[in-house]
Amino acid sequence: MPKIGIFGGSFDPVHFGHLRLAEEARERLDLERVLFVPNHISPFKLSREVTPGEIRAEMLRLAVADNPYFVVDDREIRRPGPSFTVNTLRELQRENPNAEMYFLTGTDAVKGLPGWNEPEALLELAYFVAAARPGVRDRDVLDALPDAWERRVLFLPMPELDISATDIRLRTREGRSVRYLTPPAVEQFVRERGLYAPGSTDIRA
Repeated sequence: MPKIGIFGGSFDPVHFGHLRLAEEARERLDLERVLFVPNHISPFKLSREVTPGEIRAEMLRLAVADNPYFVVDDREIRRPGPSFTVNTLRELQRENPNAEMYFLTGTDAVKGLPGWNEPEALLELAYFVAAARPGVRDRDVLDALPDAWERRVLFLPMPELDISATDIRLRTREGRSVRYLTPPAVEQFVRERGLYAPGSTDIRA
């Protein structure tokens, strides 16, 4: 049975923490491929501006171009309204009826899973892979979830790369270096397009 990883998020911008998480999951879970799915509007960030989806998708394509297992899937940025993961997983299940799906995210996000749209349906559609995040223990995650959900949550140990898109935007806005935080092609794209420009009052997270 083929195994597909699905990695959803804002990716504003994509960085090495995202890429390392995807590679760790691909290797440890023997995933056939990992789909990077930039969202249109995160239901958790409705009040915040986000860089247009097409631009975030282009940064992702630049970042994953050298990895044959990584694919950018832009279905959510083509879909109007908030991006609900359950809709994406249902579409992917219809398209890949014989595949086993693994949704990649961090322990902090899995801890908040009860607040997601249709969480029980999500866990029937895919395993949730919780990558280690600073300050969130596996036990904290399990304590926040109903016992019946635990069988569908897998913990992914990995190097704790404490890199955030928020920090990259702030550094760029302040004219500081983001070298070694995001791939060179993404760094160049951000610079050439004037994204997160110095002097901006942007407070996106």
